[in-house]
Amino acid sequence: MMSIYEVALQIRFWSPIILFSIGVPAALLNAIIFVSIKTFRRSSSTYYIVGQSLSDVNVLLILLLQVIPSTSSSVSSIACKLILFFLQLTVSVAMSFLCLSAFDRWACTSQSARIRQLSSIRVAQRVFPIPFILWSLVNIPFLVYCDLVPPIFSCWFTNDLFMRIGILVLSQILTVLLPLIILILFGLLTYRNIRLVIHVRQQPNQSRQSNWEQQMTRMMLIQTLLSIFCTIPRAIFVVYTIFTIDESVTRNFDQLSIIFLVDTLTISIISLNFASSFYIFLLSSPRLRQMIQMHLKCLFNRRNNQVGSTNILLTIPTLSARRTTRVTVRPTVENKPF
Repeated sequence: MMSIYEVALQIRFWSPIILFSIGVPAALLNAIIFVSIKTFRRSSSTYYIVGQSLSDVNVLLILLLQVIPSTSSSVSSIACKLILFFLQLTVSVAMSFLCLSAFDRWACTSQSARIRQLSSIRVAQRVFPIPFILWSLVNIPFLVYCDLVPPIFSCWFTNDLFMRIGILVLSQILTVLLPLIILILFGLLTYRNIRLVIHVRQQPNQSRQSNWEQQMTRMMLIQTLLSIFCTIPRAIFVVYTIFTIDESVTRNFDQLSIIFLVDTLTISIISLNFASSFYIFLLSSPRLRQMIQMHLKCLFNRRNNQVGSTNILLTIPTLSARRTTRVTVRPTVENKPF
């Protein structure tokens, strides 16, 4: 029978592989669908969804590389620095876009015209590069103060002050606790706005854009709710770690194994945020499913038409060659002397 430590090792090995297998194709489909379909491009949330999808792919890829011995962070000093830097960067960017999506839905459903102006394509275009630039600058110390530490040459911090800043502030508060607070706040505000709209009972003759925005709000609200549930276990573990960080020296092996197991489970649960967006959108929006089916049918019909036109183009030169042959042969027969 496996011990607690061995169970945690198995979960830490198989969890990134499973999440990568189901998450990367879904994230790529998410980005392709929202970029290629014109109706989706009219919504400001598309920019945040595409940014989150691209970040999700990178997060799942880095998590997968860590369980492969030849590409793990312990291979070399450069691998240690780059993997920790990009892991922290991509996780922060993905959570930022998730919070921006929640903010955009709150602004879109607000009763105030001034607040609704914040939910626009122009604002989304300007905000889109900010998470990449901001978190790239904030996480630069990971490139400086992380390296292979002897005697076992594991990838860890080389500076005690930055170790506390990186573990407690950057890796825990800014990427777990703060996004959780933002998601809960704007999730509740968006739900309140939706209740106000239902209570006011706006005119039934609405445009297609408003109907689609309602679908987007429903999709993003469900995603926000699931993200909150996936983040809460990790947040509880983070708070526990912060308040008991001084007791880690006195713990025995069994206690450390239990903490390691809980740590692994909470990481796997919060990683569902990076692999579930496409499935949430697909299950929560019937109109999205209809539009995907419609565009797939148009794509297949277009391919069939291209094949048919290619066959026609191949047969026309043959017919024209036969006609020209008949025309050129007849004069030679008539002009032949008897």
